[in-house]
Amino acid sequence: MIANDTILEVDFGPKRSKKRVWSTMLVLFIPLLFIILFSSYQKPDEDIVSFQITYSPIDFQCDLQSRLYSMAWDEHLGTCDDPESTINNLVKLFFEHRDFVPVWTTIYDTNKQFKGLMSLIDSAKYLGFPLDYFDAKSIKSICNTFTESKSLESRVNLELAATYSAFKLMAFLKSGIWGVSLTPRQVDFMATLPTLLDNAISQDDIRGTMLGLQPDMVQFNRIVNSLPHFIDLHLSIQFTTPKFIDDRMLARGLYYAGITNTAEIDSNETNAPAIAKLQRMYNLPIDSVLNKPTHQILVSLLQYRYYQACLNLNRLRNLDNNDENFLFVNIPEYKLHVIESKQEKEVFNVIVGKTETPTPIFSSNLETVITNPHWTVPKSIVNEMLPKIRRDSAYLQKNGYVVIDGREQVVDMSSIDWSLSDPLGPRYFLRQMNSSSNALGLVKFIFPNEHNVYIHDTPSRGLFRNTTRTYSHGCIRLENPDKLAQYLTDRYIDDESLNIKKLISSKESKTINLNQKLGVHIQYITCSGNDGYGMEFYKDIYNLDRDEMATVFPNQPEI
Repeated sequence: MIANDTILEVDFGPKRSKKRVWSTMLVLFIPLLFIILFSSYQKPDEDIVSFQITYSPIDFQCDLQSRLYSMAWDEHLGTCDDPESTINNLVKLFFEHRDFVPVWTTIYDTNKQFKGLMSLIDSAKYLGFPLDYFDAKSIKSICNTFTESKSLESRVNLELAATYSAFKLMAFLKSGIWGVSLTPRQVDFMATLPTLLDNAISQDDIRGTMLGLQPDMVQFNRIVNSLPHFIDLHLSIQFTTPKFIDDRMLARGLYYAGITNTAEIDSNETNAPAIAKLQRMYNLPIDSVLNKPTHQILVSLLQYRYYQACLNLNRLRNLDNNDENFLFVNIPEYKLHVIESKQEKEVFNVIVGKTETPTPIFSSNLETVITNPHWTVPKSIVNEMLPKIRRDSAYLQKNGYVVIDGREQVVDMSSIDWSLSDPLGPRYFLRQMNSSSNALGLVKFIFPNEHNVYIHDTPSRGLFRNTTRTYSHGCIRLENPDKLAQYLTDRYIDDESLNIKKLISSKESKTINLNQKLGVHIQYITCSGNDGYGMEFYKDIYNLDRDEMATVFPNQPEI
């Protein structure tokens, strides 16, 4: 025990000794650390400085100018009507306006404008361009040469190649893939490309400007917004081992391929019946299993659907429409869409032309609505009616037909020799008077066109219950035409009291001229997107897609 009078002493000697050791070590180590750091330090741009840049900005401008002027006069570029020559001339004008200052590069590297352009080009397949239209591989090769060598020649090459592809991308986004020659609309738009690109660069908005060139239409936006999701599904099915493909994904793939009528599958269902159907359709051994041959067929069908979607985007880009309000008839969908302020306002069922008398594809302007119209029968349809007329002398009278002359005066039908191959000749015409049984029904919509086609009612309203509705001689028969007529007159007629149903019930024919023309687009679009970013494909009723695909996408793989 320690005595109470003993003072507790603590010896700090050893700890003080340890502190001295650490202090000594730090004094020796810190200088050594600084020596190591300074000896290993390199300037950040040492690698860049190692490149001897032997040209000045003026050298670049002179070289670029020389290259452009030699290209402009190169004979193999063809005439200005040739698309390739047209773009080369636009590149020349673009750099002339900018005093031949570089757009896409600095002395040592590419800039963010170039990276934005290449991001768009790399995603071109998601915008409906399945082939390398914009020379992505070539540009990347030139870019690699430039970043490695920093040479004047490679820099000029990259500026020219990138500008050319930028113009081509802009032209395709706006008005579609061009053919051998340019349409007047394409020529007019391409003249604006240098200014558009210059503004995009000055506003630092390459992506927004280019994507903003695309059609702002409901029909276009639905497809282009759903296409990336379709591509992802297609690639997932293509590169997944068949036995590992998820049932729901496979169900959607089979639906898109046209094998089933729904993209959904219940938890207690399997895809076996649909797989068996696919195997049966393509003469494969039927085992209801997604084996390798069946998988390859499915992938090919989905590849075809992808090209089909790209084709329809191209058709919509080709369409000349700048209106916010218009009517859009989609032939293979059997629908008429009312577009107001660029939004879908109403949708109507329609009947379109038979395969032997297809509804033509064209655009016009709706000018007139007629209630209780009469029908002047086209000569081609008169010829179809001749057997009935010859069999029954009262046929025409029972169905409300009269013969008129060029002054629209009624002619005695007994004076016509119906046994002749052309009994009416050039002097007379057959007309069906207005009634509930009139072939045009109770309402007719007139828009001038060379095809003598219009939208009208029909007495055969039961046909609208059918899924496939190809029954007409080319005209568009409309369900609920009084509703469309009232919609139009409410907006394009000053008389607010005008009531279409009352006009129809009066049984008198009335012509109503709209105070503003409304665009009408009768188009052939065989797919669409839906609100859930899924795709809908319609039957190619006139068998137009495959041949047109071969023309628009000539280098596509055989499907």
